[in-house]
Amino acid sequence: MPAMHRALALALTLTIPLACGAPATEGAAATKSAETKSAAMIGYDLRRLRPRNEETLAEMFERLRTQALGEGKRTLVLFSADWCAPCRRLEAELGNLQPASMIDDARIFELKEEEWQEATRMDEFNALRSRWYPKTGSYPVLVLLDERGEKIEEMKEAIERLEREGTEATLPNWLATSRPSGGS
Repeated sequence: MPAMHRALALALTLTIPLACGAPATEGAAATKSAETKSAAMIGYDLRRLRPRNEETLAEMFERLRTQALGEGKRTLVLFSADWCAPCRRLEAELGNLQPASMIDDARIFELKEEEWQEATRMDEFNALRSRWYPKTGSYPVLVLLDERGEKIEEMKEAIERLEREGTEATLPNWLATSRPSGGS
């Protein structure tokens, strides 16, 4: 297995913690509420961008990215394809629940190659992708963006960084360790 695929497999390997216990009562203290939020398990905030006749992909992406920022969300963009085995493993991870404290401030915008190909709008798909990752035909590409829409880090870079730091290379760990200073 090539090194990149091993690293990606490691990135997608995840032990799901189980949360047990009785629900909090109405009289619980504010500290209990904060503990509950950090222990709460949630799904990833994933939005799929599909071709629409009323706007270009670039316009749609900027509108939705701006909306996410207004909601206090960091943004990531995922380029994937149905034929791609690593993409399917990443999609399986995106279906998992994670601690809210690790992923609740991130929104992922997914673009599937096939949907844009069928609409004969691959030029828009490739133009958006080339803003952060110039190589075409390589999947998955998952990029964390800053508030201006510029690349902070791509998933493969994050895997290398986390491994250097001695942190398990998982998507929740990437999101949790890439927060700006002063983030939640």
